[in-house]
Order: sequence, then C-alpha cells, then structure tokens
Amino acid sequence: MADRYYCSATRLRLRGPRQILPFLRSSALVTIAARRTPGNVRTRLLGMPPFPIYFTLTVWESEEAMRAFVKTPQHREAMAYMDRFARVGTFARFSSDTRRVGWRRAFRELRTPAGVHPPQPAKA
Repeated sequence: MADRYYCSATRLRLRGPRQILPFLRSSALVTIAARRTPGNVRTRLLGMPPFPIYFTLTVWESEEAMRAFVKTPQHREAMAYMDRFARVGTFARFSSDTRRVGWRRAFRELRTPAGVHPPQPAKA
C-alpha cells in the first residue's frame, strides 16, 4: 500500500461520430495495457453520450509505474492518433492520499489542466 498515489485525468472531445468506434477500440487496448502495468490501482473510462466527450482516470502506486505505462506501445500508438481522434484534449496530474479517487476529484483537477492538445498559442 502506497503512502501517496499518483493520478492522471484526461478529457477528450472527439472530432465527430466517425471517430467514436476507432477511439473506443484504441481506448480498450490502452485500458488493458494500463491494468496490466505493475503499480496500476485504478483505470476508468467515462463517455458522455450523445456528446463525443470522454474522460479517463488512472491511479498509480508510484510515479515510476505511471511513466512505465506511458511508454507502453498501446499508449504511444493512441497518442500518435490523438490528432485524428480528438478536436481538443486536456490532462491533469495530481496526487492523492487515498487510492479511491473518483470522478468528482478528476473533474475538479481538469478545471486547471497541466496540458492541452493541440497546444494553445501563447497569449500576448
């Protein structure tokens, strides 16, 4: 049991209905890879039909475990297709004292994302 858990949340707005099935296929492969990665505590995908908006939430025992997952072929391939799948995506990384991190916390963290895809131009 870890003293601190490392979490990642994403919000993706798909380009349209034609991207839903390829995105879900890719997400299934990524979810399987995440759950098989040592140190994974929790992996969730949430869709918001009829809107093409999807959220992910993962919880890890360590930052090293999270980084190991990011290097998996399934995650790398999904990231390579990000421009085809998503109109815009945001992600947040945060830590927790408990492994039972839920959607409410993930949504709160996504209000101030650590990153946006595609990258937004700097404001002058």
